[in-house]
Amino acid sequence: MKRGPLYPTTLLLLLATSAAQPAPDPLDGGDYAQVYARAQAGGDAVTASRAAAAMTEYRAGGRDWTARAVQAARQATTTRPGDPDAHLALGSALGLQARAGGYTLGALNTAQQARAALDCALTLAPDRADIQAVLAEWHAGAWAKAGIFSGGNQDRARTLATAAARRAPDTLFVQAHAGIALSLIRDPQARATLTRAVTLNADTPLERDLQALAKRVLEGLKP
Repeated sequence: MKRGPLYPTTLLLLLATSAAQPAPDPLDGGDYAQVYARAQAGGDAVTASRAAAAMTEYRAGGRDWTARAVQAARQATTTRPGDPDAHLALGSALGLQARAGGYTLGALNTAQQARAALDCALTLAPDRADIQAVLAEWHAGAWAKAGIFSGGNQDRARTLATAAARRAPDTLFVQAHAGIALSLIRDPQARATLTRAVTLNADTPLERDLQALAKRVLEGLKP
């Protein structure tokens, strides 16, 4: 799937396992549609949102799955307003929705909502490397697309991405999304960060999906 630079897959930001959570990620098995159905039935809106977003990003699920991701994430932030994972899920899902909207004013408004949700997540958990990496990618993608008019900030993207990469050197999700952020602003650190992402162990289908994404971005870097 071709990625637009303004609305990163934040994007899938949302597909990360929190560094603070040692338990296996419910999405690890790669059957995202089944995970979504179970999470919906069990009242786990965050997992439902992440699974629906994974269907969009890794299984070409389309706008219906993106809408499900947004709906579940909004439910999560309503019922758990103090949970950074709920806001991370919402920011990620809205990022996907904005990306699908192309270059319209509506898409730009959705992208700004995505940023607000990610800012909230980082305020609630300022030391979370996964949130830092996702927010870095948002800023980098927005800057690459429309400069200051988008609200993106390349310096903010660089600061967040490098901080995240240093904080979690062995976390594939963080290295992948930090590397993608750096690539979008053409930072020379992008190659090393993405190389780290593609050489880390990928033990689950979810990790392999993410690693494949990082590999595509790495292969697209100019020499």
